[in-house]
Amino acid sequence: SGSGKTTLAQTVVDRVTGGGVVFALDAYYRDQRGVDESVIDVDVPEAIDHELALEHLRSLAAGREVVPPEYDFATHSRTPGRRIVAPAPLIVVEGLFVLYWAEVRDLVHTRVFVTLDHDECLRRRIERDVRERGRTRSEVVSQYENKVRPMYDRHVDATRNHAHLVLDGRAAIDVLAEQILTVLADS
Repeated sequence: SGSGKTTLAQTVVDRVTGGGVVFALDAYYRDQRGVDESVIDVDVPEAIDHELALEHLRSLAAGREVVPPEYDFATHSRTPGRRIVAPAPLIVVEGLFVLYWAEVRDLVHTRVFVTLDHDECLRRRIERDVRERGRTRSEVVSQYENKVRPMYDRHVDATRNHAHLVLDGRAAIDVLAEQILTVLADS
């Protein structure tokens, strides 16, 4: 969280010749509306409706458009989607758990893992969550230390072993995007 995955995915799609689309796993978080904030944990694989995400990815791969749900991190609620995602020559699947499930990994041609030290991830997360998700700095720090970091260590870090390319999130987004586009051009 905070490594630059979303920005990098969009940058790659914006630069690819022939068109592309970002498929964000964040849209597939399960609805937790009304659940006490202290028990909500979006940093575990079970928080994602990976069955629906997998169904939608398979549809895109088969040339059919999908309508992903929409997830609001401020209210922890999921609503039916309004945005149609059409198949494209390049589909960038983006999110914490892209490499977690074998069924999803099997659909991904080039697997990328973005790594970044926890201090910088926390700094970026504070900036984003205060600005976009209505959180206070202390809420973000508490959530990071009590949920985000331990769940990253438990569920996400080991998935880098499934990546074809491990990138350092400290590098400029333009540099990282070019590394990915070079790998895509060679494959």
